[in-house]
Amino acid sequence: MIKKLKNFICKLFNIKACKCDEVDEHVEFFTKMPEPDIPVHVEICPRHRYFKAKCPMCVAHANGVNL
Repeated sequence: MIKKLKNFICKLFNIKACKCDEVDEHVEFFTKMPEPDIPVHVEICPRHRYFKAKCPMCVAHANGVNL
C-alpha cells in the first residue's frame, strides 16, 4: 500500500530515484581513508597480555598512541 502511494506521488511529480552506484569525487575524497604509504607498527603493552583500564600503556594503545 505504501509502495503504491509512493509510486503514485513519484509519477505525479515526475520524481526519479537515482539508480547509479557512482560516488562523487569530492564525497569519496572526504569519506574514504587512504592506506598510509609507510606501514604503521604499534607496540602492544609489554607488561601483560590483556587490556587493563588502569594501565596507561594499554589506554594509550587503545587510543592509537604509539609509545
